[in-house]
Amino acid sequence: MGLLSPASLAWLALLAPLVALYVLRRKHQLRVVGSTLLWERAVRDLRAERPFQRLIPYASLLLQASALILAALALARPSGVGRLPDGARVVVVVDTSASMAIRSGDGRSTRIDDARDAIRALAEALPSGGTLSLVEASDEPTVSLAPTRDPAEIRRAIAALEVRGVGASIEQAVALAQERLRDAPSGSRIVVFTDGGTDEATTLRAEVPIEVHRVGTEVPNDAIVALDVRARPSDDHPDRAEIFARVVRFADAPAARWIVASLEGGGVLASRRVELEPREPLGVTMLADLPPDAEGRPGFVRVTLSRDDPAGAADALALDDVAIAPSPAASRLPVFLVGDAPASLRRALLADRDVEPYRTTLEAIAARAAEAPDLELDGLVIYTGRAPDAPPRGDALVVAPTTDRVFGVALGASEEGARIVSWRSDDPRLRFVSLSDVALDSMRPIRGGEARALVETDRGVAAASLTHPSGEVTLLGFDPDRSTLPERPSFVILVRNLVERARAHRAEGGIPSARLGVPLRVVAPEGTEIDVRAPDGGRSRTRARSGVSLVTIPAISGAFEVRVGARRLVGLRNLLSAEESDPRARARFITQGGEGADVAGQAAATREAWVYVALALLLVLALEALWATRRGAT
Repeated sequence: MGLLSPASLAWLALLAPLVALYVLRRKHQLRVVGSTLLWERAVRDLRAERPFQRLIPYASLLLQASALILAALALARPSGVGRLPDGARVVVVVDTSASMAIRSGDGRSTRIDDARDAIRALAEALPSGGTLSLVEASDEPTVSLAPTRDPAEIRRAIAALEVRGVGASIEQAVALAQERLRDAPSGSRIVVFTDGGTDEATTLRAEVPIEVHRVGTEVPNDAIVALDVRARPSDDHPDRAEIFARVVRFADAPAARWIVASLEGGGVLASRRVELEPREPLGVTMLADLPPDAEGRPGFVRVTLSRDDPAGAADALALDDVAIAPSPAASRLPVFLVGDAPASLRRALLADRDVEPYRTTLEAIAARAAEAPDLELDGLVIYTGRAPDAPPRGDALVVAPTTDRVFGVALGASEEGARIVSWRSDDPRLRFVSLSDVALDSMRPIRGGEARALVETDRGVAAASLTHPSGEVTLLGFDPDRSTLPERPSFVILVRNLVERARAHRAEGGIPSARLGVPLRVVAPEGTEIDVRAPDGGRSRTRARSGVSLVTIPAISGAFEVRVGARRLVGLRNLLSAEESDPRARARFITQGGEGADVAGQAAATREAWVYVALALLLVLALEALWATRRGAT
């Protein structure tokens, strides 16, 4: 048996003033009487000098003291796993999604804190020879503590529990726990701690009993659930951008809030005071000028939600009170033309006023890399004919390759008179592009490798996509000038889609944006030191392995600054989830556990005992009220 809220025992201090009331002498009133013969005892008390009298165990004192003790015990929430058989194993599944960071009404603890306290009480009540293990129900369930009975190891694992990110697959976590309980002794079970912050009904199946305990209470919460920043340039304001944010108030009463947009590391761009109605999404649009920085890169827009004024305190969940997005790349996008690019491609590029083309060669790039190894091509690189052995950092386009292999992808012999038969219209590069009746004079079919087919002809794949850790490559196995494609408006749209995609990837800061808690994917040479600075100022260091490193980061919203040698990269992480921000317990769990809730006549269920203490308290209060209303109760 343990206490989930031992601090509540402080209410026992009220016993001191209660006892003091019974030992203090009563204040007498002077009255005129005909004789003092019958008042001798009162006269003796009146002559006494001490203000205290001997404590007499009145029935009312005992009843009132019992009520205080029972109330303090009920608030302390006694609980335990009951009387489990010796050797029984307990696997705890704990929800580590973002909603578990919601604070309680008094702001002193979070839901993950409440889960830690409950697991500690569970561990203290383990039977002789029993073990406890932990499974974290994050987006990808993991075992954070192998079965053990070592108290120190259990305490360390419980203390290390924290919010990991968006989403919690309770069903998969229970399945993983079931695997850990194969051939477990009788009385073993799975105990789930979650706030039920999902909108779905979940069926939990296992061969052992399953218990689901909800933590947390419903508290008001305001959240940013969507953020978008788009360019809206004009002649007078070439760097003008439109900042759109959608906010929701999860509460039963309306409230006024401030939405503030600022430049990351800079000043305030715009602010708006809004009236939020309960559970009604509100879209807010603000205009601001977002000029590029000294390096020609667009900045990052930070939007915060606060109370009363821009510097107000955050509400129940701080993770959804801030969101960050790259500003539109209104600055000119560098496009490096390596080799003799087709004339139709050059014309389509120049149609975009934000494109800044540079002509160069593979030899010039190699010489530049030898002089300044840390200086890389920053923009879209277009190779015509020959391409290097490894793709550049960022996006690249390879047109009419002349080598047998390009970045590990094989190409076949030239085919004449190919016609396009299908294309991936769901790919962003081919959005609004129609390639029907397009004929190719010649092409080299793309074969093998990890390339993903984008355009197929009657002679093979004519265009493909190759994704690498730091960007993506679009491979065209033909020369556009030797086809009917440039005669169609779709060609200009195709080129524009490629440019916009490269611009968006560049604006993201070199590391793809993702949901809260997703590790940073950093491309760096073997052994290179990677220094990461989190939005809250925390730092971590690691070394690159195999050219790519997945850097684990805390579940914090904002911009993570990554230093790789002389390079500075930025990774953006946001919550932006209405489901996680909703503090209500909405999930429905259907448990289908095995038999054995009672083993050898011993109750094996994990329950909180405060309900029974509260019932005893009500009984004592009823007795005290009955005593006080009877004659002579005082």
